[in-house]
Amino acid sequence: MAIRSRLQIKDIDQTILKNLSKLQKIGVLTVRPGYEIAQDQLTGKQAIVATVHTKKSLADLPASERLPDKLGKYQVDVREASPYQRLRAYDPAAAAVAETYGRPEEQDPVWGNEREVSTGKLLGAKSSSTNKLFERSKTTKPAAHKALAAHQKKTQIQYSPDKNAPPLERVELTTTIIAHASPDAGFATLSKFLAGTTKSLLIGMYDFTSGPLLNAFLQDLKAPKTLQMVLDSPAPNPTADQTDWITVTELEAALKSRSQIARALVRSDKFASEWMFPYAYHIKVIVRDGKDFWLSSGNLNNSNQPDLTRPPHTEDRDWHVIISDEKLAQTFAYYLNYDFNSATQHQAPDPDAIEKAIEQARSQKASNSNPPPPQPPAPALKNPVAAKTFSNIAVAITPLLTPDKLPDGQGQYLSSIMKLIGEAGESIHIQLQYIESSKGDGSLYNELLQAIADKAAAGVEVRLIESREYGPKWVEKMKAEGVDLTDYIWLQDNVHNKGFVIDSKTVVVSSQNFSPAGIHDNRDAGVIIESPEIAAYFGGIFADDLQNRTIPASKVGSGRKTASPKKAAKKTSAKQVTRKAAPVKTSRKK
Repeated sequence: MAIRSRLQIKDIDQTILKNLSKLQKIGVLTVRPGYEIAQDQLTGKQAIVATVHTKKSLADLPASERLPDKLGKYQVDVREASPYQRLRAYDPAAAAVAETYGRPEEQDPVWGNEREVSTGKLLGAKSSSTNKLFERSKTTKPAAHKALAAHQKKTQIQYSPDKNAPPLERVELTTTIIAHASPDAGFATLSKFLAGTTKSLLIGMYDFTSGPLLNAFLQDLKAPKTLQMVLDSPAPNPTADQTDWITVTELEAALKSRSQIARALVRSDKFASEWMFPYAYHIKVIVRDGKDFWLSSGNLNNSNQPDLTRPPHTEDRDWHVIISDEKLAQTFAYYLNYDFNSATQHQAPDPDAIEKAIEQARSQKASNSNPPPPQPPAPALKNPVAAKTFSNIAVAITPLLTPDKLPDGQGQYLSSIMKLIGEAGESIHIQLQYIESSKGDGSLYNELLQAIADKAAAGVEVRLIESREYGPKWVEKMKAEGVDLTDYIWLQDNVHNKGFVIDSKTVVVSSQNFSPAGIHDNRDAGVIIESPEIAAYFGGIFADDLQNRTIPASKVGSGRKTASPKKAAKKTSAKQVTRKAAPVKTSRKK
């Protein structure tokens, strides 16, 4: 791995303060030390990062309002503000509510040396205009502060399954596994699985906003079939046909007493009076008839499970498995029942004032987004990768759950993943929606990223794919702080996956993102599957994505010298992969 060039925070900050008047242009919101990013890629140059309300071409700006290209020895990197950053500039209380009750992936890294341009003061300083405006809003926007207070004051309920909980241990078995991926075969395979229900569905889910899947549930759960579900209440998915609340309402109206639905005990969920999971009920598991189960990185929404007969604008890469084994199904069923029984004891009526404040804040945040250019639906896939059934296959499977712990007190997910990484001898291929930066503080999360860095340094081929939408902000932060994996990261459009292929023989399919909350605090689920055959299936999809759909996160990384994406793809390619991709998009403004 390349030697880190330490971010010269103090020197860049002093340069900012000395030249503040040159940065005080109309529409400039904040400035901070950082790294230059061009078309989503790190250039390796340390820079002054200026966040502007709306990025315009130089031709549309009078000379007096143009930012300098360079101040001192540092480039000025102009970034367009996110909806949250725009909202924070004039309504920090609404921005705080939207962030508090928003999706984890949409949150931005915190930069301690970020300054508001109007005053030059640090954003977090009590004397900053942003903080003063927030304090005044306690009088002018009491509902927003009531929503923030409700989040802070909510009581924690300890997560503690009893001693009869099934052990989360590795098991060797012969079973049938259906491996499949989105967008290629996710919706069709899941729909067939749901149609095979004879008695009941037991579900833990983060987001359920797909109209076609809601219709499938209503069709496939005719009397006397039953439904039990614990559901989170995140901010609406951009491709949603309906809100999670409407999904619940329609299921309860159709199934009546055959439907038992509880809202997850998440701190930000206004439907729960107490909390057990601080950030998200992020699991995606369906147990069918107590005998087999579907487990995925993707939710029941249109981007994660796109119906290819009516494709949305966004079709995400996700991995899924259906495993036919009653013992494993009952293991997951136990924990889903525990979540349901806990949640039903702490449901809350929806306080009108808080609900309205949250919805208003979300609406305000959405109104601060630039409207996307008109786009046709995604084109039909050519030669999509079909689901593959592995019948009577001998495998070893380890169920994964957070926030569960092993008898020695260690986190069960993290311990299992650290062991898997530690034993890797040839290759570590991981595809995630995002990888948060660590802090270099010796935390468990820092140890996880360091374990991957150590393997790369030892010569193991490390390939990390992240979403091009969410990855760059954390790539920049990673370059500045904590363990630096930027040499080994590639960016791909529309990635929601949380999957691994290790040494071409072991697969992880899961819902855990790489973040401190994802590996430790959220309710998430996954499986480690030891099988060269199944590794070949998912490894082929990974290789095709790496070769045909990615760009390096860094233009100067040394990790790519060990093997190009094309060579890495050849090492893990599988016969099942035949689809060719369209070129990676490069039109984003940076």
